[in-house]
Amino acid sequence: MEIRSQSKTGPVVASLDDITAKLNQQTDSLKQQWRDRLAHDPSSFARLEVEIHDHFRHLADQMTASLLADATTPSGQAGPEKKGALAVPADHGAPRSRGG
Repeated sequence: MEIRSQSKTGPVVASLDDITAKLNQQTDSLKQQWRDRLAHDPSSFARLEVEIHDHFRHLADQMTASLLADATTPSGQAGPEKKGALAVPADHGAPRSRGG
């Protein structure tokens, strides 16, 4: 089953393994850039901190979407006939309560 983010035509959600590899790759490449920027301009720390948090927030969103896609299997999803259907008693001959 293919899960897309943002819309039916949005990008396909990556697998958990792909997300983990992407996290490692991106973080490794950015660590040195972040160090260099901070060493060159220590006063940029506040901006850099926000950038780092934004970066990891985006990766967390991707990880969450991947976990949801991985946990959602076609057999575990309700069919169209089940979505929004009201629960009905299993025993139709059982007396109904008049509580309120």
